[in-house]
Amino acid sequence: MTTNSSLRSNTFKKDSTVLSLISDHYHSMFLNTNDELELAHFGLRVGSTLGTGTYAKVKSAYSEQLSHKVAIKIINRRKAPADFQRHFLPRELSILQQINHSHIIQVYDIFSYGNKLCIVMELAKTDLLDYVKLIGRLDEDKARKMFTQLISSVDYLHQINIVHRDLKCENVLLDKSFDVKLSDFGFARVIQTNELSHTYCGSAAYASCEILQGIPYNAIPADIWSCGVILYIMVYGSMPFDDSNIRKLVRCQLEKKIHFSRYKPLSMECKQLISSLLEPDIKIRATIVHIKNNDWIKGHIMSTINEDSSKTISLSAVARTTATTQKLLSPIVNNLQESTIKTMKKTIPDNY
Repeated sequence: MTTNSSLRSNTFKKDSTVLSLISDHYHSMFLNTNDELELAHFGLRVGSTLGTGTYAKVKSAYSEQLSHKVAIKIINRRKAPADFQRHFLPRELSILQQINHSHIIQVYDIFSYGNKLCIVMELAKTDLLDYVKLIGRLDEDKARKMFTQLISSVDYLHQINIVHRDLKCENVLLDKSFDVKLSDFGFARVIQTNELSHTYCGSAAYASCEILQGIPYNAIPADIWSCGVILYIMVYGSMPFDDSNIRKLVRCQLEKKIHFSRYKPLSMECKQLISSLLEPDIKIRATIVHIKNNDWIKGHIMSTINEDSSKTISLSAVARTTATTQKLLSPIVNNLQESTIKTMKKTIPDNY
């Protein structure tokens, strides 16, 4: 009797689980169909899903009004955190309506229906991270072209007092011609001259040492640091620092332990530019003006690219002769989102 009762109980549990999965599946199908019907009223024929998050998803679509494909970011306000809706989302929408630059993703329309907010934007081919993972490190000419375009977009933002604060390879999109299209302004904000930020956002792997130390920071030099990490990834196909341990990461940043592999030849001019971008002292960290006038950016390469000239460089007073083994990009990528600045023990109130 006990055995039969136990069997019936287990069977009921299994049936309940199956029914729950079926219910979730059809509920998801209904929501997707509902989105498609609603978006059709705006002249958008929805295609495949390009990405999903906790409270947002990005889908491809064909715009009847524009007569070409677009991307639609659909934000579910019912699932989105209150802080996001109160502070970050309104600021992002305001900034998106202000900016217009050839190397920033173009926004065509913003509208809402029900509890959904939709941002219709330019459709990219891929992002820089996937591109580097696919073809490996870029040659210097290709990297120079993409990095110059990235700096052009960041310079434009800084000129109108906007800081991005989440510059990383995933947010550097590439169009069908592999031209840069900077995206994702969820953490961007308008700042005043010399204003300090207290919001610690983004991925630790791209964050400057002043951010990781948990002190108020100038967001413009912090953006420059992130650009330095992106350039390093472009030309090396790996991360300049291991971000698996925040304390160790900060120490490496402050001691200027940038690993330039002898097995991946690189011009001295490119190394010097990377070193100036990943300078822990913001007073001497490269500025946009310095970058635009840099020899490597201008294509003035005097050094010969060979293995002998591509040893580890450390700008600290006493260079270390033994470099730690650099982790390759692919294993680190899986941890980028997890090892964010949220892992820091020290926090101070967010000024948004």
